[in-house]
Amino acid sequence: MKKLFCILLSCVALAVLAQAQEGASAEENSSALENAFLVQKEIAVWRTDKAKVDPEHVYVYSCQAVRLAKKWFLTAAHCVYSACRGSFPCTVEITLAQEPGQMRQRVRVEHTRENPQVFIYEGFFPGQNRISSTDVALIKVDPARATYAYEVWDKQQENFVSVGKAQFDKLLRDSPEMKAQLETGNIRLVSSALLSGSARLLLPIEVPLVRGGTLSYLGSGARDVFYVGKLHHFISPSFGVARGNSGGGVFAENGDLIGLVSSLVYSENGSVSFQNDEGETALTLQHARDYFLFTGFNGNTMNFIRNKVSSLRTIGAENGFVVPVEEDFAGIVKAIDSAPLVM
Repeated sequence: MKKLFCILLSCVALAVLAQAQEGASAEENSSALENAFLVQKEIAVWRTDKAKVDPEHVYVYSCQAVRLAKKWFLTAAHCVYSACRGSFPCTVEITLAQEPGQMRQRVRVEHTRENPQVFIYEGFFPGQNRISSTDVALIKVDPARATYAYEVWDKQQENFVSVGKAQFDKLLRDSPEMKAQLETGNIRLVSSALLSGSARLLLPIEVPLVRGGTLSYLGSGARDVFYVGKLHHFISPSFGVARGNSGGGVFAENGDLIGLVSSLVYSENGSVSFQNDEGETALTLQHARDYFLFTGFNGNTMNFIRNKVSSLRTIGAENGFVVPVEEDFAGIVKAIDSAPLVM
């Protein structure tokens, strides 16, 4: 039987969230999620050495990241692995703030073996369909090493042009939206470290996407999102996430960070197997339809983040975010399949 496992690896050809909810739903949730969306950032990653040799054909991984603190950004490991793993030198460009048609501030981080600025969770192994439990990486922005770009929109050229920091700061005084994007951070993570089994998520989740300074997001009011204890990740029907959305935040409706966009499983007439922490086949999803898997912060990944980000704020998922369920993996999939797809 044909087997297909799709990973949301980001690339130059970008796509936005499909069927993003708009109108009343977005208006109702905007105040609660404002801070969460402000910490969502657009990033681009590429091999520094290859860009110097052939800049016209260097492969750029376009993803999202979440700002945890002033100097720390959280993203999916698969967004940075190909360009930054091992001794590879890579460049990460983060759009710190952008007001469409007005201003933009970006920062470039140069990662090398001698001066590492990108940190990939050591348990991440690409190509295995258990990556959604280990798909975590951190990016450090050291102001002494980073390169900042200050830009304003040129109406005649219909493009951003570089300006000096003094001019940019002067314009920034009249842009509260830009200042909010630059200053926000210190959000709270929901830890799944103490969950011993599977659980149902009680709060609806929101999946934002920032592209060119414009925010869109997909929201779900459905109660069909589960944490699979044996695999240490969350599963739900597909939310229509697409290339370029990887590494972004999956937020609870109150603005807390539940996880990161990781992967999508689709197998129309076949099956998909899942491996445990030892790489052994633990569970098999028969006749897989279309499922969204996202990284939860288990004990290992939470410790990885904590070791770098000392100011990290967390709360346990057991504190009102989930309710335990007795169903095994097959039962969870059955429950999800019986619910209407959220598209």
